[in-house]
Amino acid sequence: MEDKKYIKTFKLLLPYLWPKKRNDLKTRVSFAVVALVMAKIASVSTPLVLGGAVNSLTELSTGVNLFMLVPVALIVAYGTARIIAFTFVAVRDALFSKVSQHSIRQISLNMFKHLHNLSLQFHLNRQTGALAKYIDRGTKGIDFLLRYVLFNVVPTFFEIFLVSGILFYLYGPWYAFITLVTIGFYSYLTFQITEWRNAFRIRMNQADNDISTKMIDSLLNFETVKYFNNENYEFNRLDKSLEDYELAANQSRHSLSLLNIAQTFIIMLGITIMLVMSAFGIKNGDINVGGFVVINAYMLQLYQPLNFLGSVYREIRQALTDMENMFSLLEVSQISKDNLKDIPQSIVAEIRFDKVSFDYDVRRTIIKNISFTVPNGKKVAIVGPTGAGKSTISRLLFKFYNPKEGGIYINNINIHKVSQESLRKIIGVVPQDTVLFNDTIYYNIAYGNTNATKEEVINAAKNADIHNFISSLPDGYETIVGERGLKLSGGEKQRVAIARTILKNPKIFFFDEATSALDTSTEKEIQKNLENISKDKTTLIIAHRLSTAANADHIIVLDKGVIVEQGTHKSLLLKNGKYFEMWEKQKPN
Repeated sequence: MEDKKYIKTFKLLLPYLWPKKRNDLKTRVSFAVVALVMAKIASVSTPLVLGGAVNSLTELSTGVNLFMLVPVALIVAYGTARIIAFTFVAVRDALFSKVSQHSIRQISLNMFKHLHNLSLQFHLNRQTGALAKYIDRGTKGIDFLLRYVLFNVVPTFFEIFLVSGILFYLYGPWYAFITLVTIGFYSYLTFQITEWRNAFRIRMNQADNDISTKMIDSLLNFETVKYFNNENYEFNRLDKSLEDYELAANQSRHSLSLLNIAQTFIIMLGITIMLVMSAFGIKNGDINVGGFVVINAYMLQLYQPLNFLGSVYREIRQALTDMENMFSLLEVSQISKDNLKDIPQSIVAEIRFDKVSFDYDVRRTIIKNISFTVPNGKKVAIVGPTGAGKSTISRLLFKFYNPKEGGIYINNINIHKVSQESLRKIIGVVPQDTVLFNDTIYYNIAYGNTNATKEEVINAAKNADIHNFISSLPDGYETIVGERGLKLSGGEKQRVAIARTILKNPKIFFFDEATSALDTSTEKEIQKNLENISKDKTTLIIAHRLSTAANADHIIVLDKGVIVEQGTHKSLLLKNGKYFEMWEKQKPN
């Protein structure tokens, strides 16, 4: 089962490794493979040259060879072979670096795009810390897999068989047999112990995810922690995960020590047996001293990369798991559909809800069979107590969710049949809970139209009645607002949100409790500005404060997901119904 998952992961990775439209990257991969082969040839030849040098030096000392030219030439050749092997390895890494980094870049970008195309429900349920870890470890896993599997592990096993063939040819079958048996037993033991150690690694990753999630969540709720004096509670929660990580990390380290001891014992046992055999071979005249050096050099040369086989194998397994976790996010269904058409451009913008019903959970219906129309250029307000379903209407209109029953129409076109991008271009939303980017005030306002000029940004700030406040700040429009805009007050954040929506200049305005965080005086000023900017534009207002809705052309009273009343402000007061009851509670004494 796991093998199938790993094969699937490799298939997902292959297009990035061999991109169809990038011949330059394909060329780099091809030359990197050539450099790899040349490096291995040079590496395998070095022990033979070294053995020849040792033999020539032995002959020199016994007086058989009186000329220095041969041993010096062999020593120089040995050094040259080592330099060539190293050079080809460096060239290989340099050539492939651009390929691997391009793969990571494209996968990260595609992942980011995909996450932005997932449903709001996914993002409401996500754990940001764990999600960030998945992506971070997944991209690191790709880099590790490309560098080690393609250019270290596979070539090492190729080199083992090449060396075995050379030993068989030069010194007989027993040397090749012992080499293969030693490496085989070494690899088997390494894989078995590593499989046992994987349980500790999994626990480490789980604890690491918990640490990241708890730390980020606690810091995001810094003020809440302070309000309730729960610092020690947060410390203890984090310390529990840190303790789990510490225990698993120690177990992993201890088991690694055991693995290293077992590996060294096996490889040195194989080397010792072969060197004893070669000693007898020298005595019998079957092998010269250079052969003794060649055998030792080959085994040490194979042992060096194999010494990390356990770690590499574990990291490969972990990299495949991390990549699988990351790629599994790509399997989450996107809410958008590429085959949907753009909504036709029009100077008219009429909204119509036709018998719309919706629920987040089948056990609790939020919206129940509601129908209403927002005529072109008119202002309609939806009011009601908390939990009546007002904010859900904004999510449905913006296609964060699709209605369970009924349809939502703009200019008699069902928005279910149009692309999200074209729909959202014509709607400007000021949400109830404004969250800003951790950047400058200018950046956050300009976010409404990234192509806007500085003058247009400032005009939008003036219309939102925030320009004077910004100008009074030491850094003005370059003031950093902090994470989620925490350096600004609730009212200031909301006015920034209003400014960026003004800058967007949409055909439809949607104000979801747009003045809820403002004081009464500022609210009245903002209401005037909102009336000016939304004049003759289709506007839908979600309001808990009835003063915000009083000037609307039409008011809809929503209670428990059902429209209970509708009309103008005056007509609803005359009915002495739900609206009148809410008005009496909210009006000042």
